Amino acid sequence: MKRLLITGASGDLGRPLSALAARSWETVGTYFRHANIGGGTAVQLDLRNRQAVLDLVEQVKPTAIIHAGTSDRSEDMAAANRAAAHNISEAAQRAKCRLIALSTDLIFDGKHPPYDEQAPPTPVSPYGRVKAENERTFLNTPDCLIVRTSLIYDLTRTNRQISWMLEKIEAGEIVPLFIDEIRQPIWAWNLAEVLLELAGSELSGILHVTGPQPLSRYEYGSRLLDALGYDPIQVVRPVRAADMMPERPRDCTLSLEKAFACLRTPLLPVDEALKRAKAGKL
Repeated sequence: MKRLLITGASGDLGRPLSALAARSWETVGTYFRHANIGGGTAVQLDLRNRQAVLDLVEQVKPTAIIHAGTSDRSEDMAAANRAAAHNISEAAQRAKCRLIALSTDLIFDGKHPPYDEQAPPTPVSPYGRVKAENERTFLNTPDCLIVRTSLIYDLTRTNRQISWMLEKIEAGEIVPLFIDEIRQPIWAWNLAEVLLELAGSELSGILHVTGPQPLSRYEYGSRLLDALGYDPIQVVRPVRAADMMPERPRDCTLSLEKAFACLRTPLLPVDEALKRAKAGKL
């Protein structure tokens, strides 16, 4: 059986990804603190530890690696992301295995959408800058595909797209959502399906994989809360990012022409994905 190593298997993407992968791959998923992966064998790993990463990859001998690990919120975010990228790249090259590396729409400044795969990165945030730097590392890695994506959501309370809003509502606060920041949210299970398709392909370089429905943060958050049974009119307040956080990218819409041309797995708009999530059609 094909063997897949997933980093960050306890994260918002990693849990559904490891759950789906375990159905058709021999799956090993790494975690840093919490071993709540979706499926397969869980292994604790600090991606900053070069020797530990090299040893695990040599032991597992994966057919492919999907690198979904490292956070944008840790205290040593830049150093951790940078070290993880270099260690995973080196390990994949030594093992001569396929590598899928997750990146972000935040490598762009949001001033000239839509961005295709050839658009030069123009990051304005620390996270965007380190992810753009990591892309250069991965582009020099043989048999590697960089997948740029956007906001990854699910209807589970632990999902970061959901949890912060529920915490505010339960504290009796109104949820502020930007009306002037545009992103392309993608359902975690949909992205997981796409990544598994790509893990078995030979595509390399860069590919944009997001939901096909560009939405403001206000439209997006309202849809998520409505799916959870809340009335957005009662719990949401529209605000302008330009007034509160003017340094944030305004519109990070990515072109999906390449994805539509090469993928068998359909990319689901938020409305369709939420119907499936509520119905348990994973």
